Amino acid sequence: MAISSPLEAFLNGSERVFWGYLLVSAIIALVWYVRQGNTLSWVQLKRYWWSLDARLDYRYFLVNWLIKTLLILPVLLSGQTVALWTLSALNAVADPLFLPWYYRDIVLLYTLSLFVLEDLSRYALHRWMHSNPWLWKIHQVHHSAEALNPLTFYRLHPLENILFALRHAVVAGMVTGVFIFCFGARVNLYTVLGGNLFIVSLFAFTGNLRHSHIRLGYGRWLERVLISPAQHQVHHQRRHMRHNFGSALAIWDGLFGTLKVSIEAPDDRSFGLGDGKRRHFDSVRKLLMQPFFSIYSSIRRTLK
Repeated sequence: MAISSPLEAFLNGSERVFWGYLLVSAIIALVWYVRQGNTLSWVQLKRYWWSLDARLDYRYFLVNWLIKTLLILPVLLSGQTVALWTLSALNAVADPLFLPWYYRDIVLLYTLSLFVLEDLSRYALHRWMHSNPWLWKIHQVHHSAEALNPLTFYRLHPLENILFALRHAVVAGMVTGVFIFCFGARVNLYTVLGGNLFIVSLFAFTGNLRHSHIRLGYGRWLERVLISPAQHQVHHQRRHMRHNFGSALAIWDGLFGTLKVSIEAPDDRSFGLGDGKRRHFDSVRKLLMQPFFSIYSSIRRTLK
């Protein structure tokens, strides 16, 4: 099996840290920072990009890539398999519809449907990671960062990577199967740089600012529709972790009562887990093993 380089994430337009997105985010961040009346120095840049959390994220990014490439991806359920199962199930109860829609309309609807349902499923799983005590012990790895940078996006435990990858396979596979049943094998995506048109359009410019200290808000009205970088930073604040579970769209948070617009949350930079918990997540080994220790301890307490 060929093993790609971890650096390909910076060259792949479907990845959050594609170099073009990073460059645009850096320009936006610089403009925002200067407009706030701040001055930028190399000392500040070094302090930010070479902080303890940043260095840990760099190391963990490489280790997590290796685990995902060697252990996770080879055994994961694929979206193609789910699509075939879905199509077989539909064919067992009815004949394919083969609706005579224009190809352009099919592709646009497929792209939009996949985007919306992917986003809803991400919201649901993310919220479950917070509400379920066992899953929270896994998701704590991501929230352990007290200083945010773009690679914090990849500070996810391998078990969480598996859950989100399975979520993607199920959603993408089921949507694809339904569309093939309805329209035949004319299903395709509108893409930009290899990614879903809608996702790239929303994330390309500000996606990397979500895990940063650049508190860029979209305003009270727009933040009820789209999740801004500031809103995701609010989610990383200890007192507001029960808000803003959305990935791209804020409408799910609004519908299910978890929305917090950024203007309602003071910028106190209280990232991380607090209560001295950082020491449990201050190395690559601890990021990988601490969830297992926590789950084991909980099981022991339950059995006593």
